[in-house]
Amino acid sequence: MANDTGIIEETKKAVTDNERPLGEQAPGTPFIFVALSYLAVLAVVSGVVALIMWSSN
Repeated sequence: MANDTGIIEETKKAVTDNERPLGEQAPGTPFIFVALSYLAVLAVVSGVVALIMWSSN
């Protein structure tokens, strides 16, 4: 139970910590890399589906 109190306190501290903006604490990945990775995954999945459909004929 003592461990749960520690987690709750850490969560409260993380939520109410206003010392630095979120971007400085956890810099994000540029949008272009995220967008391209989604497109790459979509292309691979589409290729696999097309291959399965082609091979089943």
